[in-house]
Amino acid sequence: MTAFQEVVDCLYALHDLANEVVVIKIGGNVLPHHEAFCEDVESLWKAGVLPVIVHGGGKAVTEWEKTLGREASFVEGLRVTDADALELVQMVLAGKVNSDLVAMFNARTIRAIGLTGADGELLLAKPRKKPAGLGFVGEIEKVNVTTLVTLAEGGFIPVIAPLGVTEEGQLLNINADTVAGDIAMALSARHFLLLTDVPGVQDKDGAVLPMLTAAKARQFIRNGTISGGMIPKVTACLDALAGIPSAHIVDGREPHAVLRQLLTLETVGTQFNAQGRKS
Repeated sequence: MTAFQEVVDCLYALHDLANEVVVIKIGGNVLPHHEAFCEDVESLWKAGVLPVIVHGGGKAVTEWEKTLGREASFVEGLRVTDADALELVQMVLAGKVNSDLVAMFNARTIRAIGLTGADGELLLAKPRKKPAGLGFVGEIEKVNVTTLVTLAEGGFIPVIAPLGVTEEGQLLNINADTVAGDIAMALSARHFLLLTDVPGVQDKDGAVLPMLTAAKARQFIRNGTISGGMIPKVTACLDALAGIPSAHIVDGREPHAVLRQLLTLETVGTQFNAQGRKS
């Protein structure tokens, strides 16, 4: 394929995404590589695509915990969140990480607006019971799609910190991968991308798996090939497949990983779909 034909194919693919929702989760470890990411989101937005951004920031929270003499604790990749940790999560994610990312977008003339799940009751949640001992960790009961539609109609890109709220007004820490997957399903997104700081899902020999079926991914979770923090990422992708065509775990350190994954035949990480076919 010639370079010209590659450009033409990319333009057709971008046109095909116009007015479609693309949900992108960017992990805290990827934020240092934000310049190309912001350029990709700007390109999508200007082409009429509707990006919804969910961000993590667990690394920053852990660093602040160390500064305060606390030790972070995780169960099955989920942060154990007591009352003090919840306050720290709120300050770091909703305060610093969210506002920094919004400022980066706005500096590129993208109309971005920062949110948590408490804003407009965007993410109604309940305390998570399993695994036990997580504290103020939640799971989403309802995504208030109206809030996101209103923002999209106003020309804004929502940038969402992964905090939910109960009906009684209690904030809960929710895994950002799970938040992004639930939002992708609620919006019937065309694509769901998880940007992380690894090449993709790897087999036991360390080789990246460019594509996984849902059945194979669940097998890898059961036998321990997929473990730790990769479990909630893969689970979020598998859950999202109930309502969207495909989900991707993407190496966000790669330049312009978002556009390369969406617009070319190149796979920058691991793609999931129910049938194992490239979408």
